[in-house]
Amino acid sequence: MASSMLENRLEVLLADLVAYNSVNPKWEGGSGEASVCDNISGVLSSLGFIPMTQEVAPGRTNVVCTISGSRGAPSLILNAHVDVVGVEGMNDPFKLCREGDKLYGRGAYDMKGSAAVMLALAEICVKETPPGDIYLTFVCDEENLSIGMEHLMKEWVFSLDALPLAVIALEPTEEQIGICHKGFAWYEIAISGKAAHGSRPEEGVDAIFPLGPVIQEIANVQEELTARISHPYLGQSSLHVGTLEGGTQLPVIAAGSRLDWERRILPGESEADLENEFNRIISSAGAHTEDHTVKAKKLFSRPPLETPESAEIVKRFRNASPDSQLTGMSYWADSALAAAAGIPAVLFGPIGHGAHATDEWVSAKSLVRVYEAVKKVIYGMAEPVDSLLI
Repeated sequence: MASSMLENRLEVLLADLVAYNSVNPKWEGGSGEASVCDNISGVLSSLGFIPMTQEVAPGRTNVVCTISGSRGAPSLILNAHVDVVGVEGMNDPFKLCREGDKLYGRGAYDMKGSAAVMLALAEICVKETPPGDIYLTFVCDEENLSIGMEHLMKEWVFSLDALPLAVIALEPTEEQIGICHKGFAWYEIAISGKAAHGSRPEEGVDAIFPLGPVIQEIANVQEELTARISHPYLGQSSLHVGTLEGGTQLPVIAAGSRLDWERRILPGESEADLENEFNRIISSAGAHTEDHTVKAKKLFSRPPLETPESAEIVKRFRNASPDSQLTGMSYWADSALAAAAGIPAVLFGPIGHGAHATDEWVSAKSLVRVYEAVKKVIYGMAEPVDSLLI
């Protein structure tokens, strides 16, 4: 297909995907992914494939489609999430608009442009059977807790005859080859005291004061993390206070307070080290006493990703897109859940701007280049990796 025709086709596919409100229900007005997944299923069905819809939660769906290969080459999973963030401040967010090379619309960059690339690749697979099985996976909820990818890795992938060679997560990477990203953990500490009028402090127990040492200890840990040797692609690990609340009125001694913090985790950091760090921080508030009650817990966590530079899928991408550099991504992505399930993962996607912003756009020409690179990886799977020029 000529480049201009492919570019036009990708724009049409993307406009159709953007038209569906698939805002994650975490945001006000979010309707979930069911409608856009129905559309994706319809496109794949029209090509003669048999897509499968997975209901992960009420109104929250994945679409999985198997494209059978012809020559027994290693299989691949292509992955995109179809939920998007909120649209506050945007004018007509679900209508794709073009200005030069820029395609504007909610999700155009993060990451319905990549979903359009996957659908275009499905179209070429009708005409030219790939050498190995290709699994197209469109998942829900990446913008919140990743229940879609979690379901895929825990419930679906182990029904396959063998684990695929790799997952290609088509997250926007500016056409660089993402081989790693940080994980994260969320923590909470809650302190209970006793309310009293501000004029009679001796009758109360202030629940906010103990947070001072906690904040200082978080700052101390951050300083120590900054002093460590940097990861070659990801820099240092970090932590920060995310939310802080307490008290009810100015003239009242606070009876309760809460602080939440986030820790960004480098590949190789141990659970034991993180647990020791957590205990150190909460201990700074003081143990349970007659005056205060201190409760702390981990709220949620996701692992980091690190795929070796020597991995076969990395070599294949370097061959398919020789101008692309290996890099680490600043954000967390569903790719880490694939790696945790034992499947190597890389991230590769288009150039654009404004993920989670009101001026979100993706480059039309970059979508073409991403399509061509992923196509080379797919149709090069029959070629031994040792013969690749890297």
